[in-house]
Amino acid sequence: MTNNANNRITISGSAPKFDEQVLKQHQAERHAEYYAGRESHTHVFGELPFILISNIIELANQGYVLSDKYPITLAQLSNHAYMKKPESVIQADLEALDVQVKQSYVSWLESERESYKQQLTAQLLQAAALKEQKKI
Repeated sequence: MTNNANNRITISGSAPKFDEQVLKQHQAERHAEYYAGRESHTHVFGELPFILISNIIELANQGYVLSDKYPITLAQLSNHAYMKKPESVIQADLEALDVQVKQSYVSWLESERESYKQQLTAQLLQAAALKEQKKI
């Protein structure tokens, strides 16, 4: 025989609500990831050094800047460099990331709200069942 007191479902508080500060914090964390990783850079490749240099010049004319954060690799048929994206491209990327983060946050809130609703329903059903049991 199981002890019903140990298996009792109890929830407290309420489901999390949308908080603009939390959203801003998540967005700031995602911005930091963007700058810390290679997302704020573009990979430039050329099989021959001449092609790599031509690609670098072409991107430099578009506002990209050769990165000092990542090495330039010159190897046979494998020449690589990273260039930092121009500020306008970075801003567009960050705006798109903000939308993704907000969608993710709202989706998480909805799932938490649904979970809370299910737990509350289970708690109420269990309480009603216990009340019925005591009557018998």
